[in-house]
Amino acid sequence: MSVLYFLILISILVLIHEYGHYIQAKLNGVKVYEFSIGFGPKAFSFERNGTMFSVRFLPIGGYVKLAGLDTDEPVEDELNFNKKSWFSKFLILASGGIMNFLLAILILFILFVWGVPTVVPTGINTVLPGSPAEMAGIKPGDRIISVNGKEVTLSEEITQAIQSSKDKVILEIERGGERLTIELIPKYDEVQKRNLIGITIPAFTDVRYPVGEAFIMSLKEFSTIIVGTLKAFGGLITGKLGSEAISGPIGVARITGAAAQMGIKVFLQLMAFLSIQLGLFNLLPIPALDGGRIFFLILNLGKKIKISPEKENLVHYIGFLVLLILMIIVTIGDVSRF
Repeated sequence: MSVLYFLILISILVLIHEYGHYIQAKLNGVKVYEFSIGFGPKAFSFERNGTMFSVRFLPIGGYVKLAGLDTDEPVEDELNFNKKSWFSKFLILASGGIMNFLLAILILFILFVWGVPTVVPTGINTVLPGSPAEMAGIKPGDRIISVNGKEVTLSEEITQAIQSSKDKVILEIERGGERLTIELIPKYDEVQKRNLIGITIPAFTDVRYPVGEAFIMSLKEFSTIIVGTLKAFGGLITGKLGSEAISGPIGVARITGAAAQMGIKVFLQLMAFLSIQLGLFNLLPIPALDGGRIFFLILNLGKKIKISPEKENLVHYIGFLVLLILMIIVTIGDVSRF
C-alpha cells in the first residue's frame, strides 16, 4: 500500500508542476508537443488541441515538450519558446515550482481551517479500563496541569513525578475549561518495575483557525518549511548533514505509507511539505532543472555572456546524467537502510 500512496502523491505533485509549465506556455503562445506524466514507454496517451497527453510506465517525474526548448523541430517563430520575450521565458520556466508552492499553501490553508493535528504534551490520550486513573474519574482528553503540586509541561515530567511518588498522587487536571484536583494511588507493575496509574500520554487534538488567521498561518508555515529546506540543502553542501539525511523514492514511499495510515490530515501535511521541496529543488540553479535553465536565461539577459543553445543543452544533458547517478546512489542507500 505504501507504493500506491506514494504513486498517488508523486503523481499529483508532478501533475501540478507540469501543468504550471503547460498553462504558461499556452498563455504565451508556445507550442506544447507533449505533456507527460512519467518517463519511459507510454502506458496510454491521447491528443487534444495539438498536444499529446501521455502517461508513461516509469511514474517518477514528468515533462512538457516545448517547441524550441526541448526539440529542434521546425516551427513558426510565434510558437517558438526561443523567440519569446525574456519575461515570458522566465514565467514558463518558473511556473512549475510556483504551482507547487501555491498547492502547498492551499493545502496548509485547508488544514488550518479544517483542524491541524497538534500534540498536547500533557494531554491524556487513553485511560485503561480498571486502572487507578479510571477509578479516580480521569477521562481521555483531560490535560494534566500539575503533579503533586508541581506544574508540568512535558509528558516526561508527568512520568517522572508519578515514579517518584511514594504513595498517593495528586493531579490537577483541566477538563472543558474547569480545573479539577484528583487523588489516586498508583499501582506498582512488577513487569515494568514502576508505578503506573493507567494512562497514555501525550494526546492529539485538532486546532482550528478562522479563515483570515488560517491564511496567515499557512504563509508562515510555508516560509518555515522553505527556510528549513534551504538550511538542509546548505548542510548537505557543507557536509554538516550526511547522506543518511537524504531519502530517495523508497524512503519517501515508506514515509508516505506511514503518513497515510495516520489519516488524511497527516497525508496532506506530507503532501504540502513534499510539494514545497519539489518546487524549491527544481528552482535551484542546477543543470537539467528549471532553475538551471533560468540561470542560463539570466546569464543571457545582458547579452554580455552569450551561450549558444547547443552548449546549454549539453550542460543540461550532463546535469541530467549526474542527477540520475545521484538518484541511483540515494536509492541504494534507501535499500541498505530499509
